[in-house]
Amino acid sequence: MTKITTTLTFSGSASSGGAYLLLSSVGGFALLLLYTAFIAESFSWLLAIAYIASFMGLFIGWAKLAEPKYSLVCDAIGVHYHHRVGSWFLPWQAFQYSAVPSIDGNDLAFIGFKVVDYDAVLTQIPLRLAVRIMTEQRPLFMEAIKQSCQTGQCASELLREKDVFKTSKQDYAGVKAIFAHRMQRLGTVSGFELMVPVNAKTQEAQQWCQQINKLRLSQLHPANSNPP
Repeated sequence: MTKITTTLTFSGSASSGGAYLLLSSVGGFALLLLYTAFIAESFSWLLAIAYIASFMGLFIGWAKLAEPKYSLVCDAIGVHYHHRVGSWFLPWQAFQYSAVPSIDGNDLAFIGFKVVDYDAVLTQIPLRLAVRIMTEQRPLFMEAIKQSCQTGQCASELLREKDVFKTSKQDYAGVKAIFAHRMQRLGTVSGFELMVPVNAKTQEAQQWCQQINKLRLSQLHPANSNPP
């Protein structure tokens, strides 16, 4: 039996709306310039705030457009996550399944992966991307800490970053070790060590996970995926 070569792509990041935001901010900035030049009698603090908001809109709109067209690409060898600062790769055999994670009964705006091979992630993830993911997912990590400390007595201990991490194959230090420990903490609380943010409804994200799991099965067990 030959493996199925279907490729799945998902625009799972929060990059949608970038063009609209950028154009709106450009239009707003142009109107501000006209107002300042021909109408405003003085440069007030309200006008200064409007300029700051316009600049922020320009920056956020540009940042959204800089996001990769597809956040997740699933092909014959595994799952690729693309971020504007880098990408990670998760082979099919390195995780058990994908699903929408939840903490304390609340579904999260993420697609989660139940990782069984930490080395597959840690050996190839760029340091810059690891740092960015930890920064972007800090609220999620803090919620995981909160759930791990029902009495509120252990938060300070869990917040101490450990810069050494060992697997059966390799030792890690620094950023990768911290990233690995955070994977463990997220896995303990949510059941998923690796997560990708999605800008989609829970039902749609669940359908994506089903497609990912189906493709994983077809690649690892092609004989079980094809009719006789």
